[in-house]
Amino acid sequence: MIGTARKSLEDIVSALEKYEKIAVTGCNGCSKYCKTGGEPEVAAMAEVLRKAGKQVMLEVTPERGCYIEHTSAALEARRQELAKSDAVLVLGCGGATQTMRQTTEQLGVTIPVKSGLDTVGHVDVVEPRSVALEQCGECGECVLNDTGGICPVTKCAKSLLNGPCGGAEDGKCEADKDRPCAWILIYDCLKALGELESLRNYREPKDHRKANRPRRLILS
Repeated sequence: MIGTARKSLEDIVSALEKYEKIAVTGCNGCSKYCKTGGEPEVAAMAEVLRKAGKQVMLEVTPERGCYIEHTSAALEARRQELAKSDAVLVLGCGGATQTMRQTTEQLGVTIPVKSGLDTVGHVDVVEPRSVALEQCGECGECVLNDTGGICPVTKCAKSLLNGPCGGAEDGKCEADKDRPCAWILIYDCLKALGELESLRNYREPKDHRKANRPRRLILS
């Protein structure tokens, strides 16, 4: 999922300083799970803004803020309230914020769209409701088939593709003593699977063109 963290109240109020009537939107997808943009968070933010002297015109939480069809469906029936607003505050990832801007354009509403969250990357929940960890760097050339399902790009501090640097001590990374050495994890996993032979495979340097932004995926 896409990890998000709430911007400081100071940053949010500053972004909305010129605007009085605010529409607050969230996302019932990733931001809901991060507890930054679900319905409770949208309601709480609306109350914060009211206390800051703003008039909240609209509170809505699309099913998936980054899916334009969901965002459009959620806002189309409330277009009049949106049109009366001076700005939209989005409690969603950067993708959801940009999708909201596209949605307002589709609805013919010219209005500034502001983000209330910072996007912190592609994360996976490794301890339910407790810890989310970035495990995929979206590099465009996945090597997990050779590394026991452990990604050296994100797990290794140096993103080494062909084995450890040699600086690990007691199984910990030399760059971060709280982080296990990725390549020791990979070795132990491959050994348990009986697949150590895959370590002999040389992995070419990444083709960084495949990670160049923005990328497109044709859904057909």
